[in-house]
Amino acid sequence: MKSIGSFHPLPCETGDDAGVLFAFAVDTPAQRRALHQEALARLSAANALSDALTTVRVEAHDDRSHVPLLEAIAILSRDARGLLVAMGEVG
Repeated sequence: MKSIGSFHPLPCETGDDAGVLFAFAVDTPAQRRALHQEALARLSAANALSDALTTVRVEAHDDRSHVPLLEAIAILSRDARGLLVAMGEVG
């Protein structure tokens, strides 16, 4: 896949050629700060959810009660990693 304007493809984590994450290329310091702040916000949200699961005794109604929270943590952390990769912070 090739770049489209300011959007640059990043390989998806599954290795499937069909799945691609596009990152917006930032050009100004303000855009870079905004991208960095977004990554930090997503990491903070994932951390808060993770802390809530480990410190609060949430009653499990069934075997998969906590799956939505775990999926949210996975999505937030994956998105944050993608943003950091786009900024060149993570390999």
